[in-house]
Amino acid sequence: MATSLPSLTREQVAALFKKQEEREAQERERIRQAMASSKVPVPEELAQAVIKLNSQYASAILRHHAGYPLAERRDSYLISLAIMEQCLQDLLVAIDVFESAVLSKESGYFRPGGEDQSGRTERRIQKELFATANAAASLVDHGRRLHKVQPIPGYDSKRVECFGTDGLHEFVIGLRVILHHLHAVEPGWLIEGSSNATFVIGNDMLRRIVGSYSKGLTGLPAIQAYIEASPEHVDLRKVFLDYRARMAAFNGWVKRQLEAETFIALHDYDTLNKRKGIADERMFWKAMTGNWLLNWKVPPDPHVHLPKYLTQAQLDEVYKLPRNSKKQVDLVISYMDKGGAVDDALRADAYELFARSPPAQPERPRASDAD
Repeated sequence: MATSLPSLTREQVAALFKKQEEREAQERERIRQAMASSKVPVPEELAQAVIKLNSQYASAILRHHAGYPLAERRDSYLISLAIMEQCLQDLLVAIDVFESAVLSKESGYFRPGGEDQSGRTERRIQKELFATANAAASLVDHGRRLHKVQPIPGYDSKRVECFGTDGLHEFVIGLRVILHHLHAVEPGWLIEGSSNATFVIGNDMLRRIVGSYSKGLTGLPAIQAYIEASPEHVDLRKVFLDYRARMAAFNGWVKRQLEAETFIALHDYDTLNKRKGIADERMFWKAMTGNWLLNWKVPPDPHVHLPKYLTQAQLDEVYKLPRNSKKQVDLVISYMDKGGAVDDALRADAYELFARSPPAQPERPRASDAD
């Protein structure tokens, strides 16, 4: 004879939930302490314990991983680098746009009424110069923070090798101090014949500003040497094309060093984060496909949704294969599953989902038709 389960009051249920939450919190604390004291790479048992946690708790615990301090500064450094690259590009594009406009036969730049266009262009160049100089200084600071938490062998010597000793680097960083704190320099345009137009800062102006605010500038001798060696008009395009090349050489080297096998803690941290992301994605898709296949009389038609995830070129390749064949499904998975979340069980679900899809419509959907 079957026995009925005892009925519980609302207070008793709440007490049980509270005890369960306390046990889970204690387990998370145990995992956190284990992570904080673990050598790298962390043991597989500990890695699995983190991967199984809710993402919020896993992220909090991974901040106690030995590789987290370097990863945090590495990520900030890479963001700062991307911002600097974008600022440089925006400045150079702004100068190129000015050149194309002003050298055009249809240009109204210097005609009556063109003052507004001229003023907007000059303000844009000034804005981009301000942003680029600030981004350059920010990148220097983030690079130093990165190097401080985990010294990169050869960092200082490589910096000198890439940036040189002619004072260009100090000049660019000095521009940030001048523009941000001391003097709102206004670059002027310079047109040379019918083939070149750019924006420049007068050498005399730079000497006067640097001389007036010398106490507020770091690397003053190098800045002065660079200005002394520069022509009468310091061409912003030439300056920042040169600086971009040097910056790319140095920061490309830094990124390669961070990928070296010697940074064991950093790579173990990255690997754990990647594994956690893959596990979460796999769990999500298994929940979705399991629900569709078990609970829906007619599951969603995957063909209708493919244009949301694939490019038109990829769709063309997919539909060269027999409809709903394993080869077709495998190709779809290869396009969508960049991290390797699809295991054998999930692949089998995908086969079944496609196999149960409705017959082909007269015209298959295109990527441009997706919502």
